[in-house]
Formats: sequence, C-alpha cells, structure tokens
Amino acid sequence: MQLTLDIFLSKGFTKAQAELLSENFSLSRKISEGEYFIQEGQTCHHIAIILKGQFRYFYNTEAGDVTRWISLQGDFMTSLSSFIQEKSAVENIQAIKDSELVMIPKSAWKELYAKHEFIRQFWLRTIELNYIGMEERVFNQIALSAEERYRWMLEHYPRFNQEVPDKYIASMLGITPRHLSRIRAAKN
Repeated sequence: MQLTLDIFLSKGFTKAQAELLSENFSLSRKISEGEYFIQEGQTCHHIAIILKGQFRYFYNTEAGDVTRWISLQGDFMTSLSSFIQEKSAVENIQAIKDSELVMIPKSAWKELYAKHEFIRQFWLRTIELNYIGMEERVFNQIALSAEERYRWMLEHYPRFNQEVPDKYIASMLGITPRHLSRIRAAKN
C-alpha cells in the first residue's frame, strides 16, 4: 500500500527499508469512533500505524478517565509496556475518530528485529524518545503552571492544537476544558 510506504519514507527509512516494513505491516483493521485498539486488562500483541484517524491513550480513575496521550495519522501505536512485557495493559487506547490501521504482530516484529540492524536502531530510538517524552510530561506536570504546560505543548506538538478536541488536550494538561479556554483567551 502506497500510503504505508509513504509513512515509512517520511520517518526516514530508505526505500528498501520502507518496502520491507510495508510488506510486514500487512494486517489492516478499521476501527470506528469509540471502539478500542486495546482495553485495560488485555494484552497488546501488535504495533500499528495509523493511516487515518486518531486514538487516545487513557486511564480509568475514580475521578473519571484521564487522557495520557493522543496518536494521530502517521503515528506508530501500541500499548508499549503490555507489548514488551506481554502483560495486561493498564491503559485503554480508543479511536476518537473513525480510523484505519495497518499492523504487525509481535512474532513478525521479533523476526524483523532479529534479522535487521536498522529495526533494532529504530526500536532503540523509539524507546528513547518515548522515555524522554514521558519524563518531560511528568516534569511539566510537577514543575510548570497550566499556562506553561500549554505553551510547551504548542511548541512541541503543534498538531494537537489543530487536530485534537479540547477536552482531550485539557485532560493531558491536567486541567478542565474551561481552564483551557481561559488560557487560550488570555494568550490572544
């Protein structure tokens, strides 16, 4: 599929690498808005690429659900700790728009990982960036005001402001949608 190939090329893979990955990300799945890629308690056995749509990662808490992250079109997606440890997920990954994915099962991923150095380098870099991102978000929640967290998000993830519904942005920032509206109004 050309779209899958284009996504891999946009991530910096060579044409040969992108073709190999496209051949292996061969399972397609459509998920309607509100349906889940994975729910807490299930084990994640796939890595996906979002060809169309958006997904939110969230936790259920006594106070309600809390959005941890949003994955957009062109992003890789998995429940990372569940996928790596082969344990039940503690998060939910739900479509917030009608979505289309291509996926690779863990068994095929492990084969590619064993055979190709570029896959190992890509995986290491992905894990590093994921960890750094989590560390930055934890620091921001602890050390920055809501306004500073919002400015940081705009600088580092401008697509969120353009593509993600406000209620999910607010949840990721640890504020109410009303507070987010006040921050935006004060910024203008």
